[in-house]
Amino acid sequence: MVFFKSLVAVMATISLVAAHPGDSVEAIKREMAMRNTQHAAATRSLSQCQNSAEALALKQRAAARRAAKVKELRAKRGLTTESLSHQKRDLTSLEYYTTVNHNESAALGYTLDTPEATIFGSNNTCALVPETTIGPYYVTGEYIRSNITEGQAGVPMHIELQFVDTNTCEPVSEVLADVWHCNSTGVYSGIDTSEGEGGLNSTFLRGVQASDEEGVASFDTLFPGHYDDRITHFHLVVQTNATLLPNDTYTGGTTLHVGQIYFEDALVEAVEATTPYNTNTIAFTTWEVDGWMLEEATTDYDPFVEYVQLSDNLEDGLLAWITVALDLSSNHSSNLTAAAHYYSTGGVAVSGSSKGLPPSNPNAS
Repeated sequence: MVFFKSLVAVMATISLVAAHPGDSVEAIKREMAMRNTQHAAATRSLSQCQNSAEALALKQRAAARRAAKVKELRAKRGLTTESLSHQKRDLTSLEYYTTVNHNESAALGYTLDTPEATIFGSNNTCALVPETTIGPYYVTGEYIRSNITEGQAGVPMHIELQFVDTNTCEPVSEVLADVWHCNSTGVYSGIDTSEGEGGLNSTFLRGVQASDEEGVASFDTLFPGHYDDRITHFHLVVQTNATLLPNDTYTGGTTLHVGQIYFEDALVEAVEATTPYNTNTIAFTTWEVDGWMLEEATTDYDPFVEYVQLSDNLEDGLLAWITVALDLSSNHSSNLTAAAHYYSTGGVAVSGSSKGLPPSNPNAS
């Protein structure tokens, strides 16, 4: 079930840029040294269980679930064509460390009669480790909900996050996946408009879901846009033992994971050519100069989602999926910093800096 593809080794002499504007280069370097150690440990654990009967059965169930979801999404959109567009990637060919143009695999056409295991069987696994720098746009108090679009325009994306135990490869249920990303023109909700963002009382493209018995938390959202100094990405925090509140938010808990998920060049470029992504006036940042993406690329894990287009027309939408391996003994709550807190009465910015620590009960009404 766990499937790793190799990435080209990072050049030792690469010059890092900040993860987000204002982040410390030295902090990034320290964090990446820690990542290398944790990646190696996670890989050893996963390799011992990836071919177990339980892990293989989980993979088969995942393929069936994704096939059913595609049919459901196509029906909702009234799609009647008999083809899907399936992007299969060869990550060993993404030599973005030494070239500007990446070697991308071509799209493979499939009919709806193609065996589901062929199309949906891949379970790329991110043995992602927590980041010391969470970035400046984390907001506490987001709603527990599966649809986070709130009328934002862009390419529809249903994303499935499947969580597995690093040590057993078994699904992890009842953890909270807290996600957020920018809109098609690079704007984040929950952040003051004085910083060029959507405003403290906005909540678009943010939400929380609990994983089910298969370890799955899913969201209906849009494909992210881009903003200053970062390649297209999707933020994820995973919490366990949190307390659900009457106002459909949560508080407390232990942070198992803080990470980012990425999308291959071919897909990003195709989406960026559509409206309204092509109206974004912020300069696009490539892999070569995105410090986080370069330093996260190791042979130990694959940070890219797998996906299918629901039709040959990209604007009809995507189903994307990725498996995230969790170390259930970890506790990275101290790594969380917030730019703002969203209460029942509205959003409140953290005083002084986007790196301020959240209060002990940030979601309380």
